[in-house]
Amino acid sequence: MGFISLKFLWCKSQVHLDQINEDSESKAALNPDKWIKFKLQDTARVSHNTQLFRFSFDPAAKLGLDVASCLLTRAPIGQDAEGQPKYVIRPYTPISDPDSKGYFDLLIKVYPEGKMSQHFASLKPGDVVEVKGPIEKLRYSPNMKKHIGMIAGGTGITPMLQVIEAILKNPDDKTQVSLIYGNVSPDDILLKQKLDILATSHPNLKVFYTVDNPSKNWRGGSGYISKDMVVKGLPGPSDDTLILVCGPPGMMKHLSGDKAKDRSQGELTGLLKDVGYTEQMVYKF
Repeated sequence: MGFISLKFLWCKSQVHLDQINEDSESKAALNPDKWIKFKLQDTARVSHNTQLFRFSFDPAAKLGLDVASCLLTRAPIGQDAEGQPKYVIRPYTPISDPDSKGYFDLLIKVYPEGKMSQHFASLKPGDVVEVKGPIEKLRYSPNMKKHIGMIAGGTGITPMLQVIEAILKNPDDKTQVSLIYGNVSPDDILLKQKLDILATSHPNLKVFYTVDNPSKNWRGGSGYISKDMVVKGLPGPSDDTLILVCGPPGMMKHLSGDKAKDRSQGELTGLLKDVGYTEQMVYKF
């Protein structure tokens, strides 16, 4: 499988955009009511078990994704008893700028038993994936809170990055952002270079990393996300505070409790409740 550099994938592609007429601003590639085929342009390996996939579409169009929202992907997994196609469907949050034209990027952890992630891993440039959306999660508006705290684990960084970049690219948005990002090891930290560059160049973004298995030269936090990390690293409970949480089930249970069975927010439990946050102050992706 051909790989292109992450630096290229992160840049805002401008191929052929100079010829695009301004009248195309409102054109969206996504359709919330219809599965659309998107062609895989290229891939890049981000870590030992995570890949970045770039999909292309009409260079005159934007994806049509609001902040914060995700899209649905589906892949065929055989047929049912009546001979109709069966599909596996999974949501993903693009990490590319929603205003980018002609492409979007997905960051996907490939699980040994993951039907959808294994399907992605098998794709070659030129193959297509069916996508539908957007699916709105949290309707973000500039300065809606003075301080947003974020706790992410693994690929749970993707919706956080979407919100972070929306805030940082808007000079009128004065929101302070504090991110705690947990991973198994330093090598598992996804998009660290990108996050570090954003934090260095924007004083309203602070990032704290913690890992379960630190290396000898590791300078960040060690162990699971703790009460001490939350108290020191996130804004305290307040009407002007919002805490966003996204990560694997064990982390969600520890910090906030999982969503309800109907995928509504559900009851707030765990460490965040113990610290004093209310359900109105926490959003679970």
